[in-house]
Amino acid sequence: MTEWHSRRILRELVDGGRRKEVLADFWRHADPAQRGAAEAYLAKALRFREVSVRKMPPAKKADLLAMRLADPEAEPFLETALMQHHLHHAKALMAAFLDHWGIAHVDGAIGDGDTPGPDVEAVRAAVAEHAGSFDRGDVRLYLASAGLVMGEDWQRATWTVVDEMA
Repeated sequence: MTEWHSRRILRELVDGGRRKEVLADFWRHADPAQRGAAEAYLAKALRFREVSVRKMPPAKKADLLAMRLADPEAEPFLETALMQHHLHHAKALMAAFLDHWGIAHVDGAIGDGDTPGPDVEAVRAAVAEHAGSFDRGDVRLYLASAGLVMGEDWQRATWTVVDEMA
């Protein structure tokens, strides 16, 4: 089973245009404290003044964050970007899979981070059921991201299927 950390997800499962969209979602939708921490991180990593980074437009900050995909310190910001992207652009996909698995949610968002994950057979069945409804790349991105955000139980099932879909 491949470990799908956010840096790898953004490098291998999305193209450049989608990557920029995902990272822009961080700047549009993350809470102010997360954005501030990311600005401080970028300023330090790139040797810019923090105020200079803060004044940049979101698209420029997304580009700068994309340049840091190899840096493990960027991981929390990239993970949040993936989560925000799904919450704002993939509600129907998330809801369809969660409904298939019988997991309570509101518009694809699960309230409890300790929700037990589906088993690998349930993930395979959901992928088969929704094969004609959603883009295969979007499904892989969702499953990899769900495993990342939801933890070990989810990782075993979702990451196994992400690998099988390659």
